[in-house]
Amino acid sequence: MAETDLDRSSQVMGRDVFASLMSLSMKHTWLIARSKELFDILELCKSDQEKDLVVDLLGRFHFCSASTHLENLRQLSGQIVTSWGCQPTNSHIVALQDGECADSSSMIVQQLKAPFADLGEWKTHNFLNQLNAAVARSKNGDNIVIVDDFAGSGTSIGKKAEWLRAALKAAGKTASIRVAVSAAMHHSKKAIEEHVDEYHAINWLSKGISDSFTGGDLASATAAMERLETTLGNKNGNKKLDHYRFGYRRSEALYYLEGSNPPNNNFPIFWWPVLKPKRARNPLLRRV
Repeated sequence: MAETDLDRSSQVMGRDVFASLMSLSMKHTWLIARSKELFDILELCKSDQEKDLVVDLLGRFHFCSASTHLENLRQLSGQIVTSWGCQPTNSHIVALQDGECADSSSMIVQQLKAPFADLGEWKTHNFLNQLNAAVARSKNGDNIVIVDDFAGSGTSIGKKAEWLRAALKAAGKTASIRVAVSAAMHHSKKAIEEHVDEYHAINWLSKGISDSFTGGDLASATAAMERLETTLGNKNGNKKLDHYRFGYRRSEALYYLEGSNPPNNNFPIFWWPVLKPKRARNPLLRRV
């Protein structure tokens, strides 16, 4: 058998970082299939401090597997029906859509049909893809429940809920507006709660850096991430990196639902597909 020359890796890491990486892969098996992308991120690091930060953030990533997602759907349906008392005769489960493009909330609406089937006489007409349909179908005193898998900054859901309440008022109708999501950033509460009657998340998530470090450690971790982001290209199509530094609206999210489109609230080092200078990369999390 002819010998094959293997390229030497340009990545050099200390024993502590390597041990942490091995431990990380054992804990989060979803990373094993993405080992090359993970090493590509580590190659962007200029110091062990930056490598330690990447490993630490990935160690705290809220990865929602397909099986966990199914359990979350059951919990969401239980919250809506059992805890909130919503019934098929007076309730509408609705996605955030007000345009043509599909989003994660329309996926959740469809997937919720199965667990709802075990909770009463729910029908297809209870599950709506667009907010304006909820306005048209609602009667006074009905319940409108906006659902999604994840709430990041909360601004999009808050604005949609505000629009929904105004549209109901313009139509001469009243309804209770609630929001139920699988996971949400803690700081989304302020942006959403003022526009809805109730807001529920199964998992409440903290900011990856700002809520996890203090004092000098916070300053060091922030500087390390800022340095890492300087390796990323400034533009991806018509999108500018400046709009997504530390995640959209600086959400600093660490969240991924298996098989879904990862939120742009995540640190862009994990999903932004362009390096300087205008060089494509395969990010750890691929996003459309």
